[in-house]
Amino acid sequence: MTHLILIGGAPGVGKSTVARKIFTHLDNCVWLDGDNLWRMNPFIVNEKTKQMVERNIHYVLRSFIKEDFSYVLFTWVLHLESTIKRLLSALPRSQFELFHFTLICSEQTLKTRIAYDSSRARDINLALERLRETRLLSSSRQIDTEGKDPSTIVQELMHWIVA
Repeated sequence: MTHLILIGGAPGVGKSTVARKIFTHLDNCVWLDGDNLWRMNPFIVNEKTKQMVERNIHYVLRSFIKEDFSYVLFTWVLHLESTIKRLLSALPRSQFELFHFTLICSEQTLKTRIAYDSSRARDINLALERLRETRLLSSSRQIDTEGKDPSTIVQELMHWIVA
C-alpha cells in the first residue's frame, strides 16, 4: 500500500527543505509540490485557476498512487480543512495510508526565515495569515519547527512514516 505523505504549512516555514531531505531517505518515492502546478505567467489566483490547480493535483496524485509507488510525498500550504477534504475525497482512499503533517513555528521565526531566503519573494502578511490558519487545523499532526534544524524535523517525521 502506498504511503501518502502530506506536508503543509505557511509559505517559508520549511516544507520544501524538509521534503527534499525526506525524499532522499525514501526508496520508490515521488514528490509533488503543489506550487509546481501554479507556475503560470501571468500568475493569477481566482476561482477558475484554483479549481484548475486542484484538478491537476488530484490527477497527478491519483496517477502516482495507481503506479504503486511506496511513498507519495505532497507539499503545499494546505491551510484550510476544506481544501484538505477536497484533496483527499478525489483520491482512491483504499489504496493509500495517510500521513498528514503541518509544519509550524513562531511568527518571529517565520519572519526571520522569509527575510533570510532572498531567493524567493514572499508576501510576509500572507505567510503570517497562513501560519495562523494552519495552527487551527485538526486533521494533521502539527510539527513545531522552532529551534530545530531540518535534519531533526526529518527524523521526527520519519519516526511516524516508517514506524
